[in-house]
Amino acid sequence: MCGFVGSELAIALAKAGYRVAGVDRMMPHADTADEFASLGIRFHHLDLLDRSGLAPLLTDIDIVVHAAGVSRVSDARANPMDCINSTVLATTNLIELLAGAARKPLIIYLSTREVSYYDTLDDTQVNVDHIYAISKKSAEQLLLAFANSYEMPLAICRLSDVYGGKRDHVNKLLPTFVKRAKQNQAVRVLNNQTRFHFTHIQDVIDSILDIVMLLQTSGHRQRCFELWSDESYTAEELAALVVSSFKSNSRIDYAVHGVVQDIGRIRLESRTWQFSPKFSLKDELNRLSESY
Repeated sequence: MCGFVGSELAIALAKAGYRVAGVDRMMPHADTADEFASLGIRFHHLDLLDRSGLAPLLTDIDIVVHAAGVSRVSDARANPMDCINSTVLATTNLIELLAGAARKPLIIYLSTREVSYYDTLDDTQVNVDHIYAISKKSAEQLLLAFANSYEMPLAICRLSDVYGGKRDHVNKLLPTFVKRAKQNQAVRVLNNQTRFHFTHIQDVIDSILDIVMLLQTSGHRQRCFELWSDESYTAEELAALVVSSFKSNSRIDYAVHGVVQDIGRIRLESRTWQFSPKFSLKDELNRLSESY
C-alpha cells in the first residue's frame, strides 16, 4: 500500500468514493500518510505473513488489491529469500484466508510483464535474473488455483514500466535519464538488451477501475489483463528521446549496442478487454520539458 503504484491506487480509489483500508510492512512517507489521513484511508502497519493480524481485516470487504512484494528485478536477484517470502508466501497466506471467508471479494493482483517474457524462455535460458518473474508467476498460479477451487473472482493485471506521479521512484531508469538531461550531465546506456513499454500511472489507475467495473458484471470470466501499450523503447532510444525533449546538451554514452526481439503480447486466453492508454511517453516528456 505504501509503494508507488499501491499508494497512488489507494488514493484514486478513495477519491472515487470507495472506503479504503490497507496494510504494508513499510511505513508510508509523511506526505503520503497525510494524504491517506485526509481521504479517510485506514493504514495498518502489518506484514502479509502475519496471519493472526491479517485475518480480522479481511471480513466484509468487496475488493482486495494485492500489490505487495518485491517490485524490482535487481532486488529479487540480490535477496531471493525476501522476494519469495514477500511475494509467494505472502500471497499464499492472503489467498488462503480469503478462501475461508464467507464473503468472497474480487481480487486484483498486480503482476508484471516480466512473467510474459519468462514464459517465452526455455529451460536453458532461465537464470537468477528471472527470480522476480518466477516469484510473480508462482503467485499468479496460486491465485488461479484458489480462485478456481473456491469460485473467487480474480483479475491478474500485468504492469510494465509504470511512471509518472509524485511518488515515482527517483532511481528508476526514466527519472534518472530525465534528471541527468535537465542538468546537462552525461546519460549512460548500460544495457540495451531490453525494450521498455512505459505505462503512465494514470493509465494504470483508469484501467484497474475499468476492470473492477467489468468484473462486477455477472458472468465475465476474463482473468489476465495486460496493461501496457505496443510502443516501446530501448535504453538507447529512451536516452535520445529524453535528451531531445529537454533540448539538453547531455552527451549519451553508449556502453552497449544490440537489441533482443520484442516479445509482444502473450495470450493466456481469449480477451474481450484491451488496454487503451491515454498518455504517451513522448507527450509526457514534452509536457515536462515545457514546465521545466
